[in-house]
Amino acid sequence: CVAAKILYPGAKMLLPGSQERNVRDFLNLWQDKIKIEQEKEIDFDTVNRLIVVETRLAQRIGRAASVIGKKGVEIHIYDHHPRSKYDIKAQKDIFKPVGSTTSILVNIIKKKKIPINPMEATIMALGIYEDTGSLTFQTTVKLDIDMVGYLFSKGANLSVVSSCLKQELSSEELNFLSKLIN
Repeated sequence: CVAAKILYPGAKMLLPGSQERNVRDFLNLWQDKIKIEQEKEIDFDTVNRLIVVETRLAQRIGRAASVIGKKGVEIHIYDHHPRSKYDIKAQKDIFKPVGSTTSILVNIIKKKKIPINPMEATIMALGIYEDTGSLTFQTTVKLDIDMVGYLFSKGANLSVVSSCLKQELSSEELNFLSKLIN
């Protein structure tokens, strides 16, 4: 979302549904710097462009799906998941078989020479690391690695990325794991 917001400065960021614990914790930490809209705050009747990232399925975008097919609404999709017959139909549909959608967006930002600050670079690096298992998943490609390098050249903070990626189990998860092991 942060990368899309850089490409579309007038857009509002919306995360439909609930987020994973890592995302929630991160957003709580950065809430004074990143403005995420709530679905109930958006007047979808006024939307003239919908930018969808990391999915192309209507059921994954919450109430924003109400504008699909609406006259006068332009849809742009950026995604690394393969296309299917269930996809949202879009005027702009950018797909690349990479490990992270963030890599696609950062590559566009780089090519357009749009300036980014260290905080944005850190957030986008975190997105790539999260999506690629810290660049270890088999879906990781050279573009993902190149874009991480680019983001570090723009001031991404590896200490922040590393601290956000630590995945500790909650007591409930540890209890469940213990039951599974037993």
